[in-house]
Amino acid sequence: MRAFFILWFGGVLVACSEREHIVSSPPVDLFDKFTTRIVVPSALLPALPTNIKFFPDTREFLVLGKRGEIRHLVLEDTTARLLGAFIVPEVAPGPEEIGLTGIAFDPQFASNQFFYVCFVTGDNKWCRILRYRWSGNYAEIVRSYVTVLNIDRFFPDEPQHGLYSLCFGPDGNLYVPVGDALQPEYAQDPQSLLGKLLRIRPRHGPDGSYDIPADNPFRDEEKVLPEIAAFGLRTPFRSLCWKDKIYIANVGRNRYEEIEMYTIGGKANFGWPLCEGYCETGGYNRPVITVSHADPFYQTQDPQQSRSNRLSIGVGLVYEQIGDDPYHDLLDGRLLFFDVFQGYVRAAKLRDDGYVEDEQHIFHTEYIMGMDFGQNGYIYVTTMVPPQILRIELK
Repeated sequence: MRAFFILWFGGVLVACSEREHIVSSPPVDLFDKFTTRIVVPSALLPALPTNIKFFPDTREFLVLGKRGEIRHLVLEDTTARLLGAFIVPEVAPGPEEIGLTGIAFDPQFASNQFFYVCFVTGDNKWCRILRYRWSGNYAEIVRSYVTVLNIDRFFPDEPQHGLYSLCFGPDGNLYVPVGDALQPEYAQDPQSLLGKLLRIRPRHGPDGSYDIPADNPFRDEEKVLPEIAAFGLRTPFRSLCWKDKIYIANVGRNRYEEIEMYTIGGKANFGWPLCEGYCETGGYNRPVITVSHADPFYQTQDPQQSRSNRLSIGVGLVYEQIGDDPYHDLLDGRLLFFDVFQGYVRAAKLRDDGYVEDEQHIFHTEYIMGMDFGQNGYIYVTTMVPPQILRIELK
């Protein structure tokens, strides 16, 4: 990662893929079948929007702004209405890559109204997770926050390689991928939380904090911090919890972009900084997706090729619509992933083992920062440049 907005996750790069795909059935052609519609213009959004998250089972959603503002909106067919806003403390000014970027609702949100946000503090010293209680009264929401987790970044040279996302697994635990704070040695250090995937159980009491799940994979190893579930992350931009898998978009240095896969309950090591891409030795976990900086395969499949030489991979969601499907089953069971700078958005069919087959280009939009499902079955994405919320639609 290099500069953030102008810009977020840089590097100097070009893209493509080393793949071991086993296609079990003839692929469905997805090319030129999708488009996007603007549903929320920049005037309704916070400055530099970084993520979107719908409340469970409603048309209401939150949009995060890089400098700490959260805006509350509601969908109204193909438009949206602003309901209110509040500020997360100690985020501003959000220089370069860091800022407010991650949000997750508690699995018991219907009863406890808790939601969680993550960011690197504006002074670049801490990776932080806060818990809030939703009430609809923004002043009460602001007063409700407690700290769940603080991770010392040990004074990195630049505001990069931070904490950008978090998600709850089906086991009720919170999965937290943390960057190496521009200090690669920490990614393999068992006494540091930097460069790791963490697995914790947030406490629901008034003081915040968290517990260590009893079945954490390294809990009984004296030389390893018990929060750790996996080693070897560099810049985990986006993550996704799906069934018993955690998918992590791990932005590379100058060789590969990767999407890692962690299986709940196991131990894992994704290799950084000892190796990137598919590692022939060392017993490191194989990425689900690998994009080589030396091979422009993905760009050449995109008819709207970006002129940028940066790459920053992101993972969006796995599409599983129950009921009316606005995409006519074309995306069902597919993992959507994208590149912030290159602008390609692709869909890959997930196999039973969590790996992928039949990756296809589906549309082009640059500066995508996050994706989420709407209650209506549509996928919504937030872009930073220009600031907007788009709805993915069939042509």
